[in-house]
Amino acid sequence: MEIVWPQEWYNAAASQYKQYHEHLNSFYHVEFLRFLPRWKNFAIIDLWAGDWRMFPTLNSLPHSEIVACDISEKMLANYPRWWKRQVADLEKKFPFENERFNLAFCFFTLEHIENIDNFFSETYRILETDGQIFIWHFFQRREFERSANKKNFKIKQFKRSSEDIQKIAERNWFSVEIIPMYDKTDHTWDLIIWKK
Repeated sequence: MEIVWPQEWYNAAASQYKQYHEHLNSFYHVEFLRFLPRWKNFAIIDLWAGDWRMFPTLNSLPHSEIVACDISEKMLANYPRWWKRQVADLEKKFPFENERFNLAFCFFTLEHIENIDNFFSETYRILETDGQIFIWHFFQRREFERSANKKNFKIKQFKRSSEDIQKIAERNWFSVEIIPMYDKTDHTWDLIIWKK
């Protein structure tokens, strides 16, 4: 089976994405708001925003701006027009100025990023002092198998444990808190909070 890079598959599957990822919906409804800092207004970035399932939650937060950022221009095209959208390759320099945001979200994304040190250093750069990023890290043991346009694919991924991510984050000046999350009795993913 062909292994493709994430941008290729997510562009190909943008119109069908929701049917493949209904099983992830429960992860997005976890009560994480209690971990948020108590600022009055957030400048928010959703890194690798995917489809817009997080829109209701993020839009409910007090905010001065929200930016949806993704490698797939076709996925971003599904977003409401009033949301700011930015196509960006998270393997490279982010197209945002220094210290623009104070709150970032990144959902089930790190397994798709090869140049993880760049991701950490660029996230650090665009966050204000005391800024935070919330990461959902799923324990993926094999490549995703998906189909789009009558072709079957495996999506390229890079396996890392939460402990691996913690070491890399700390090497890039973040302090890290890892909160185990459970599906029934199984530890299936972690909520990782990086603080600048």
